Amino acid sequence: MIKPILRSIYRQLPFKKQLFHIIRKFWKPHPSLYQHLHFQGVFKVPIDKDHSFLMRHYGYQIENELFWSGIQGGWEKESLGIWVALCQNATTILDIGANTGIYALIAKTVNPHSRIYAFEPVKRVYEKLVANNTLNGYDILCLEKAVSDADGEAIIYDLPSEHVYSVTVNKNLNAPTTSTIETRIRTIKLASFIEENGLDSIDLIKVDVETHEPEVLKGMEHYLQKFQPTLLIEVLTEEVADQLNTLLKDLPYLYFNIDENKGIRQVNQIGKSDYYNFLCCDHATASMLKLL
Repeated sequence: MIKPILRSIYRQLPFKKQLFHIIRKFWKPHPSLYQHLHFQGVFKVPIDKDHSFLMRHYGYQIENELFWSGIQGGWEKESLGIWVALCQNATTILDIGANTGIYALIAKTVNPHSRIYAFEPVKRVYEKLVANNTLNGYDILCLEKAVSDADGEAIIYDLPSEHVYSVTVNKNLNAPTTSTIETRIRTIKLASFIEENGLDSIDLIKVDVETHEPEVLKGMEHYLQKFQPTLLIEVLTEEVADQLNTLLKDLPYLYFNIDENKGIRQVNQIGKSDYYNFLCCDHATASMLKLL
């Protein structure tokens, strides 16, 4: 009873944003402490000395990590570092499973002339994505759709919470005791999206869709072979890894397992990630990233 009361009092405290900005200038608390030091409001996310973007903090974990540790010191720091470098030379970029838009916003910030498309099927999360896009005055095309291997509709298993960082398409990966809400969403194949928008290339794709990654690439159809985009892709299970290896086996990709704490290592094929993500790219891109 006491903890909920204390949390309620904490949420009502004024000037937390201003106070935490002052604290951050002089001291970075340990993650075990700063995970409790959150606020609601707009803050600036520096990428480097020349680039930054604005984001609205809703009091959630990832935005809090970015506020206290930045993109180089906390959440997915290795993946984000690679992403910054990759975006600088990309013309057309897709953020699939965009959530509130961190990857899409970084892409537009470091490469303002790029075309960026961000897909997020959960309505209340999509609205936050759009709000962050508007906050920065960016022209990211935000789509309230899930990317899959068929055009039409699908079911996601949503949670009864103000925000979610992950949902699953057409399968429920939550614990049996977890209360979920079956929600119908719109889906689109990348092949259909490419043709509808007249895209003649895709250079870079981030895919984070909670084991639905193979369906995303299947839906790209012959354009996967034609465009051969660099992929930053989540691989949570060996089953997902096996399907991705089959889809990519005839393409000239090199594979890099990304551990957000220990770094990046080249491997012969995709397996369950040491952390969350894999990088799939050609030799020239790997050389540019100094991974070889």
